[in-house]
Amino acid sequence: MSLKKAYILLIFAILTEVFAVNLMKASAGEMWGLVYMYVLLVLSYYFMALSLHRISVGVAYAIWEVLGAVCVVCISVFYFGEELLWTQKVGILLSVSGIALINYAELKREVESDSTKNPQAKGI
Repeated sequence: MSLKKAYILLIFAILTEVFAVNLMKASAGEMWGLVYMYVLLVLSYYFMALSLHRISVGVAYAIWEVLGAVCVVCISVFYFGEELLWTQKVGILLSVSGIALINYAELKREVESDSTKNPQAKGI
């Protein structure tokens, strides 16, 4: 599996989890909402498992959690009308920055690994 396909599967995992969590709130605990939420969570873990064939579990899980949380926060602010404190905004910014650094290190390791297998490959 290509790295691009693994990241696409990871994005599907994130989006299905985000939709499941927000559906739980939107359904106000009604049975139909909970059933759909569980189905979406199972799909989310399935997509995550597929992405782990190519992405290391630590990196994938970190990306999944932080980007999922950021998406849930955005939906809660813009759809449900919730407000964030400035400290929460700073925390989100730091989390996203951390994920960017983790992702950069993973991609750099991937390129270095490819260059040792193929001496003509170029690094970052």
